[in-house]
Amino acid sequence: MSTPQAERRRIYPDIDQVLLRAMVVLGGATTLVAAQAAGARPAQWLQAVLIGCALLTAVRPESIAGLALLAGGAYLWVLTPESLSPMVLVAAAGMVLAHVSALVAAQGPARMRLDGAQVRRWAVRALVLWLAAATVWGLSVFLADLPEKRLAYALGLTLLGVIAVVTTWLISSRPERER
Repeated sequence: MSTPQAERRRIYPDIDQVLLRAMVVLGGATTLVAAQAAGARPAQWLQAVLIGCALLTAVRPESIAGLALLAGGAYLWVLTPESLSPMVLVAAAGMVLAHVSALVAAQGPARMRLDGAQVRRWAVRALVLWLAAATVWGLSVFLADLPEKRLAYALGLTLLGVIAVVTTWLISSRPERER
C-alpha cells in the first residue's frame, strides 16, 4: 500500500493578470515622475518606499500597501512648489491607474482570467474619475484668479450642492433591479 505524497506546484498568473498588475507599478511610477516634473524633490528613501509599495500592491493588491501608495502619492504632490501645475493631471492619472488596476486585480486569485466587460466597465469608471479630477483642477485654476475669495468659496459650495442633488436624483431614478 502506498501513501499519497503531496506535490508542490507553483501556480503562475496569466499574462492578463501580469499586465494588470504591471499597471499598478506604472501608475505609482507615473505619480512619482509627475510630482518630480512639477518641482517636488522627495528624498531617495521616500521614492524607494513608494516604489516598494507599488510592487507590493501589484503582488498583493488586497493589502494595505495600496493605501500607502496613494497616500504617498498625495504627499509627494504636497512637496511641489506649484500645486496647480498641469502635471497634477498626470499624477492623478497615475493614481487612478494604480487604484483601479489594484481593485480589478484584487477581485480574485492571480490565476483568474479577466473578464473583458468588467475591465471595460472599470476603465470607464477610471476615466470618469480622472475627468472629475481634471474638472476640479480647471475650476481651481479659474477660481485662484478671482479677486474676491468669498466668491470662490460660495461657488464651490454651490457646485457641491448641485452635484449632491443630481447624484441623489440619478440614484433614486434607477429601476430597482439595477441597484
